Amino acid sequence: MDEKIKISAPKSVHELLRKDCEDFKMTKSDGSPNMNAFLNTLVSNYCEEFAGAEEKLRDEVRKAIEIVPDRYRETVFLNTLKILTKKQSESENIQSKVFAFKPTKNTEKAVIYIENLLLQNESLSSFYRRLFMAYSQKTKTDREKIIFKENYTLLLKAIKKGVKVCLSYVKGEVVKDASVFSVSAAKDEMFNYVLYYNGRQNVTVRLASLSTVSLLAEKSALPDENRALFERQVECAAQYPMYSTDKEPIKVQLTEKGKILFNKIYLYRPSPVSIEGNVYTFNCSANQLLYYFERFGDSAIILSPKKLGIFMRNYYYFAYKKYKSFYSRD
Repeated sequence: MDEKIKISAPKSVHELLRKDCEDFKMTKSDGSPNMNAFLNTLVSNYCEEFAGAEEKLRDEVRKAIEIVPDRYRETVFLNTLKILTKKQSESENIQSKVFAFKPTKNTEKAVIYIENLLLQNESLSSFYRRLFMAYSQKTKTDREKIIFKENYTLLLKAIKKGVKVCLSYVKGEVVKDASVFSVSAAKDEMFNYVLYYNGRQNVTVRLASLSTVSLLAEKSALPDENRALFERQVECAAQYPMYSTDKEPIKVQLTEKGKILFNKIYLYRPSPVSIEGNVYTFNCSANQLLYYFERFGDSAIILSPKKLGIFMRNYYYFAYKKYKSFYSRD
């Protein structure tokens, strides 16, 4: 396993792989992206799923050509597969990027499996090219589940069995008795979030922030009130924690310009539970609402709760003072 494996893939695929490496926090000790570790993890965690999809494709092709006479069927089958494989491999061939990764001890079994069982009349480079391209066509949340397959699988197992887990964070923190509610994707399908109760309060953390997950024998303990908060959180936006203070519906008055902005700005947008004229009512967390509407300026006014409206007023007031001081000489 001393030799590097070179792959020529579409430039867009290489850029996506590098971006995932950064976004999923696969870094070296100096903080720079660790592409070799990332690609090794991807290959190890995804090769079996990719092989399964390939086998399913072969089964579908065989079924589709059942009407072909027996003496021609195998030839048609092989030629069809060859065409499909070539089409996948040559997609976006004009703008290609050559890159390489060096297999590690952790991926040795996966590489042997690929080279001895999965390669079928194609080069190693072509196979990896198609594997990376198939990975790139998945949603970002699904790609994150692949990279963190072991932890994701253990979390789902803990939820199914109803047991607590011990969580170790990448930054060193350890939570010894977490009761996991769910692993939920953000509405924008960017990242996955682990929602758990630590015995005192609800906690929301990125899946990528966890280094290890260990199942415990102790039964999960999630109070009804905390479970209800998690259920609301998942319904509204998994990435925004819902607190016990987030009980009162939030009413926002929008101007005509505000309505246009609301229909236009999709990212992090909360879903209204009712609209009466210019007043929109939300059941989301205060954090989500503030983060979204802080971009609206005087086109949106928080009517209630009062303390939330005052918070937004102060946000703009201190920004105004800062700008006034900075530009006082002009």
